[in-house]
Amino acid sequence: MGRINLRQIDAFHKVILTGGITQAANMMNITQPAVSRLIKDFEYGLNLKLFDRDGRGLVPRDEALKLFREIERLYLGIDHITRIANDIRQAKGSILRIGAVSSLSSLCAEYLFPPLLHDYPDISLFMDVESTLTITEMVMSNQYDVGFINGTPTVKGLHAEMIGAAHAVAVVSPQHELADAPQITLMDLIRYRPILPGRKTILHDQILKAVAREGLELKHPVETALRHCCSMAAAGLGIGIVDLITAQTSSANLLIKPLLPRMDIAYLAIFPPQSARSQLIDTLILRMKMLIATPVSGIDH
Repeated sequence: MGRINLRQIDAFHKVILTGGITQAANMMNITQPAVSRLIKDFEYGLNLKLFDRDGRGLVPRDEALKLFREIERLYLGIDHITRIANDIRQAKGSILRIGAVSSLSSLCAEYLFPPLLHDYPDISLFMDVESTLTITEMVMSNQYDVGFINGTPTVKGLHAEMIGAAHAVAVVSPQHELADAPQITLMDLIRYRPILPGRKTILHDQILKAVAREGLELKHPVETALRHCCSMAAAGLGIGIVDLITAQTSSANLLIKPLLPRMDIAYLAIFPPQSARSQLIDTLILRMKMLIATPVSGIDH
């Protein structure tokens, strides 16, 4: 028995399926002589006569029909593989577990997830809002498929990918005494009540270090979740210090002011050790990068 190839098998399949060389040639987008040659080579390779030839064309023999039934099963298997690949591509039945810091949670809920679930309607999605430390621990133990955090993870073996950066801003009520101020400084945080993000945030540490370097001391600060910083500032309780994304995605009636000195904030996506990336995760990360790079609303820097 000689060697056969997939092109010969396809030609044989198309000839039986369509009932002739002309139709098979059209389906394969090749010439009729090319199909005839493939059939001859196929018969030679199998050492089996598959067709009787008369003036009307090829007449399949019993051997050809038996072989066709076996090959048809292979084609059905290929169709099944194609359907399975399509299900994988659409992430059907997948469960996506995400941990996000507060500053990115609204961005996820309002701008990332709606189009993602539209494009992948058959996935289940779970998101927890936690601190960077908690998310890192959960990712390390494979309880999250991806974590969106602030800063640089220090855990060895954890795969991290930079997804964007922003900076800290001040938010105040339109009725605040500093509503017309072009910017907010550390001295303003001494004169008015500062509303700071919680102790587990990197921004909290950045603010306290900046104040300490200037030899200053905050008076009567409020520390709360980032989104509450915006709500309390909008209520006129003081000057909220948050990251730009939190300020832009807040529904509170606020004025966003540049904060001096500038405090930069990095956002990363982290993944479980030795995790295999999927197309769904790649799409998620790409869209998250685009959202962080595209301001939700303007700000006078």
